[in-house]
Amino acid sequence: SSAASDVYKRQAILIVIFYSMKKFIVLLWIGLLAAFLPADCAAAVKLACLGDSITAGMGVKKEDCWVSRIAKTLDRKAEVGNFGVSARCLLFKGDRPITREKAYQDALAFKPDMLLIGLGTNDSKKVNWSHKDDFVNNYKEIITEFRKQNPKLKVYCLLPIPSQEAREGGISRECIEKEIIPLIRQVAKSTKSRVIDLNKVMKDKGSLLVDGVHPNAEGHALMAEHILLVLKGKAAE
Repeated sequence: SSAASDVYKRQAILIVIFYSMKKFIVLLWIGLLAAFLPADCAAAVKLACLGDSITAGMGVKKEDCWVSRIAKTLDRKAEVGNFGVSARCLLFKGDRPITREKAYQDALAFKPDMLLIGLGTNDSKKVNWSHKDDFVNNYKEIITEFRKQNPKLKVYCLLPIPSQEAREGGISRECIEKEIIPLIRQVAKSTKSRVIDLNKVMKDKGSLLVDGVHPNAEGHALMAEHILLVLKGKAAE
């Protein structure tokens, strides 16, 4: 009968409405969860900073160090680890190689997605640069070791700032600029790593180096600003 047909039609319509509302409620809940959960919580990048006293932030407050400034700017987008140790060099036969430090093993265990290497300043000391023939291979070995932990690792080689110690045989600006920097560029090219030119950033900024070697807070701010521009693809070296 037509009455029974109308009843079936109404029931069919109600069923369609019910399932449509159910689907709408599920989508609404998904939308609410997306709105209240941090958008970048699952996408945090692990960024390791391996280096010497300049990376460690010697002479400035912790929050003024370039590593801390980067961490603060990136916020929840990145988990930043500072693995800088004062007076350490890259050369394995040097006086204080970074590879012998617990911080180095901690950096490997961190399994970063991005690695910033800020070494070379202390290698310019006469006692260390006597092993300069090993510099390129030692640098490559460090990169290889980190890439074993994460084959997709992005490596950034920081070019040392123009530091100069007054004492004989100490940190040498001339050695950094004429010998070490060209070798770091060579390593970066052969390992498909990127260069971040902090030497250029701190060029003619001697007044920002409190002891001729270590940047003050203003110097660290300049370095952090440039590093962030490169990491974000807004500056080309």
